[in-house]
Amino acid sequence: MNKALLLFCVTFLWSCNTPGGYGQESPYYRYPENGRFVLNHTLEIPASWATARLQSGKVVAFGHVQEQEPHCIVELNTVRAEPQHIEPDTFIIVRVQRSISELAAASGFFIRAAFASDPRPTQMFYKTTFTLKSDRQPGVIRMTCQSDQYAASTGIPRHLSAPEIRQALGNFFTLELP
Repeated sequence: MNKALLLFCVTFLWSCNTPGGYGQESPYYRYPENGRFVLNHTLEIPASWATARLQSGKVVAFGHVQEQEPHCIVELNTVRAEPQHIEPDTFIIVRVQRSISELAAASGFFIRAAFASDPRPTQMFYKTTFTLKSDRQPGVIRMTCQSDQYAASTGIPRHLSAPEIRQALGNFFTLELP
């Protein structure tokens, strides 16, 4: 009887250890730290900014992103008065971190007038942040891919899948995973 119980417990615990087995199509996929983003086209960072936003394969100005749709933000370590350029290169993924961020969650007349007594956030971004490394362009430090998961008809909140990230990046970047 004890052997049968032990076998059941081992089988049960083994079956629970599946997150590493999720495929790239799943929002539960565990991105490896030895993956790469390959920039295929020069990307311009606007003057007085350190970020560029990509959505549906296009550069989108700040404030014009459809936040409920997948989008990625490429970040430099320096803000400059003149435009900056990221040249085609291969960026190694050295760290992957997932987080959830409430934006526009504080009470405010213009942001939450209709829901002033509602303590829930108005937006909830599920973020996957890739810390990047390039010997040729060390100023490129990270890429964050996200979407607002509190948008209508989103379903169960979740992080973006690899295909959704690839769709957001279009031909600008190629996500290469081992």
